[in-house]
Amino acid sequence: MRYKFEQLPQLIDVRGKLPHKGQYDVRKGGVKAITTRVWHHSLTKLNLKGSNVQSFADFHVRTNGWPEIGYAFVIDPNKVVNERAAIYYCVDVAKKSYHVGNSNNFSLGICVIGDYRYDKLSEPAMRSIAELHDALTADGIGKEDKSHNEMPGYAWKQCCVYDYRKAIQWKGEATPSKPAPLPDTYTIQEGDTFWSIAAKDGPEGITVEDLIAANPGVDPRNLKVGQVINLGRAKNAYTPKPDAPKKNNPNINILCRLGS
Repeated sequence: MRYKFEQLPQLIDVRGKLPHKGQYDVRKGGVKAITTRVWHHSLTKLNLKGSNVQSFADFHVRTNGWPEIGYAFVIDPNKVVNERAAIYYCVDVAKKSYHVGNSNNFSLGICVIGDYRYDKLSEPAMRSIAELHDALTADGIGKEDKSHNEMPGYAWKQCCVYDYRKAIQWKGEATPSKPAPLPDTYTIQEGDTFWSIAAKDGPEGITVEDLIAANPGVDPRNLKVGQVINLGRAKNAYTPKPDAPKKNNPNINILCRLGS
């Protein structure tokens, strides 16, 4: 059987070509067992050297000890094919890949490369998200869509961050939307620092000093994954002295590395 998603012009079949150590088992019930398409982001910024499907596969196999990469599909905004982000077909849809804990057998993992706490979803990426979604729907692969953090046991995880519901309905409109207001609180993720969190909101928004002032019980040098800090409520929390203008200090990045 040839699926509609296999006919997408931006699809690149890399099954069996990525780092692997064995292979996943076929799902119980095969493709018909898939009820949920689960949307992820890689949590690696687009401009980083390791933000590619090869590196993800290597990490999942060598570090996590998985047989293959965890996602069936990886969408790469850094590689554009016919005005669309490349879609790497990594693991056969009939296989149960490891990407969302105890829900793996009935879910299909789709990852968009980027850290969308900071990166912005490009039009080529949105086009590929929408076209892949439509093709999978037509193929009968999955009945609903959910973000990684909407799956059981993952409410704490900032993934996928981008608005996947809007992306799967994208029809080419280029009208910019107003940025969503910052949430009152933020849950610390792997690799976060006060500097990187403040940088996300821009030089006119929250600063490192704001975060420190709004979170007096938090040690910025010892941030922990899952720790909740004040974010939106931190804006303008710091009042500088006349001789100490309010500014972001890039050196705080060295002091506030997660777990340092």
